[in-house]
Amino acid sequence: MTPRHRAAEPEQAPVDLRFVTHGLSPEEVAAATAVLTAALQQQATDARVAPERPSAWSRSTRGLRRPLRGDWRSWQQP
Repeated sequence: MTPRHRAAEPEQAPVDLRFVTHGLSPEEVAAATAVLTAALQQQATDARVAPERPSAWSRSTRGLRRPLRGDWRSWQQP
């Protein structure tokens, strides 16, 4: 793999896990490590702050319309 391709992969922080139980096979340890690492990455992704968006309230408070020209009264004959 070239360094260019390595940069495209997400950087993984080292995970320090300690299993308190005994008798785990290497496959079970690898599976548990993979699941916990994926859960930590998902949690870190979800924790990122979304960009500030205008609220529906602020969008609905647009500026006032310009007044009408007044031609609507021309239908009345003085």
